[in-house]
Amino acid sequence: MRRFGAALAAGLALFGPLAVASAAHAAPPTAVLTVEVAPTTAAVGDTVVVTVRGSGVTDLYAYDLVLSADDLLLEPTGDAPTGPEGGYTSAVAAPGEVTISHTRVGTSPGLSSTGQIVLASVPVRVLAAGTARIELSAARLVSTTGEVTTNAAGASISLPLTAVPTPTPTPTATATPAPTVTTSPTPTSTATAAPIPTASASPSPTGSAAARPGGSDLAATGADAAAWLTSGAVGVVLLAAGALLVARRRQGVRE
Repeated sequence: MRRFGAALAAGLALFGPLAVASAAHAAPPTAVLTVEVAPTTAAVGDTVVVTVRGSGVTDLYAYDLVLSADDLLLEPTGDAPTGPEGGYTSAVAAPGEVTISHTRVGTSPGLSSTGQIVLASVPVRVLAAGTARIELSAARLVSTTGEVTTNAAGASISLPLTAVPTPTPTPTATATPAPTVTTSPTPTSTATAAPIPTASASPSPTGSAAARPGGSDLAATGADAAAWLTSGAVGVVLLAAGALLVARRRQGVRE
């Protein structure tokens, strides 16, 4: 045990100063942080995404970012924030601010980049009209060796917020009723038949025989005249015959 204790003390004496020197010479994490928002204008009820970017990042293993804004104008939607791959990102909301935390997992190397990288993106909802100032009010950066850098002066951006436009009512086109055509009643022409003149037959001479069926009055009149002429001729013959008989009788008496 004495030998083991002596060996451990010797080891600490040998390597202890090297470990302290390594920690003392470890560079703290660095990053220049900026804040962006998209879209750059919004209306009440819209959702915008606030993004924190870092440029000139070196050996960044974990960090906490605090975003603040007027809680009467903006509020976190409650959706999970996003961060770099290869780590774990979470958010904690409080009135007027949201804190986004990120850490690498296991033995993942720290973030380093000469260009810009997205450190966190968080969606927020617009509550009212106005101009919202979104500020990175605090930032704490941790290296793989546990070195900490705190940014007191943070970046900020202004976001104009408008009210929801009142929709202009579209006039409803009212169909104009078609004019009602009043048709005048067509006068009913009552055809009054002109009285047909009644053909008054000329009075038949008294003693004339009635018109025979199928014959005209003139034909009937001719027939009556023929009968009278025949009767007259017969009478004349009879008178002549009688006169002849009388003459012969007188002659016989004389003889």
